Amino acid sequence: MGAIEKPIRVKRDLDGLMLLDKPQGMSSNQALQRVKWLLRAKKAGHTGTLDPLATGLLPICFGEATKFSRFQLEADKRYRVVGRFGEVSDTADCEGTIVATNVKPDLSADKVEAALAGFRGEIEQYPPRYSAIKVDGRRLCDYVRDGIEVEIKPRQVRVSQFEMIPSDHSAGSQGQADQCLQFEISCSKGTYVRSLIADLGEQLGCGAHVVELVRIASGGFKLEQALTIEEFEAVAESDEMLSENLLPTDQLVTGLPRHQVSGADAVRLNMGQTVVEEHGQDGGTVALFLADEFMGVGELLKGALYPRRLLRQ
Repeated sequence: MGAIEKPIRVKRDLDGLMLLDKPQGMSSNQALQRVKWLLRAKKAGHTGTLDPLATGLLPICFGEATKFSRFQLEADKRYRVVGRFGEVSDTADCEGTIVATNVKPDLSADKVEAALAGFRGEIEQYPPRYSAIKVDGRRLCDYVRDGIEVEIKPRQVRVSQFEMIPSDHSAGSQGQADQCLQFEISCSKGTYVRSLIADLGEQLGCGAHVVELVRIASGGFKLEQALTIEEFEAVAESDEMLSENLLPTDQLVTGLPRHQVSGADAVRLNMGQTVVEEHGQDGGTVALFLADEFMGVGELLKGALYPRRLLRQ
């Protein structure tokens, strides 16, 4: 008997983005590859890494939309996080080893609020030792696993919100629910929520680590808009459902000023030429539109419009 031939999976030319509610235990890249396979997409990328422990909003770009993913990467993010106080983890989360304990931490509301005030605004933070940030071209976590000490430099980040909110978190069999606090955090790109919780625990004199982390917003997107992996499986079976859930590429650049161009100028820009703006001013990066059609991204500089990143024609 001859070998049974596998059916050929015809890949789709998808352009746009979809929002995934990433499940726990899956890396962002694993989630991306799963969605890409389900939808048979030729090209895809995600817009902001979530740790395997974390769940929540992960925007995924397809095709031409990947050209503009950096605008979502640079967007502010919002998280809901549960920290367990009185325990220090070597990874700053519950997947690591507990290296220090404080049985009865003082978690009075006044004391916590006083400590939180020091973590709002422009702050410096040190990334967790177990993180993918690179030092001399190698991930920091790889140095740690190999027992190599390297200098970790602080990073400047912005925390616009760090508020304690009511928690219904249960500590389960460990019986430590009274040591858990829940927070909502809004912050700039590159902010490590694990470090914020660990540093808050240090400030309170008891230590802390993350036990739950959910990204609830990224830029203008919200978790309520996202689909689960199971919902992606259903969408993948229907071209109509896929079309309904595929967001247009210009949703990635809603934070940029909108700049209208004429048909003649659109031709020039698509040829890579600069367009002189008669009343142009320095306006920085702008989203280019021909009528209601998104063209891409340009830059207004010294009375001229320069094409920077355009959709394929």
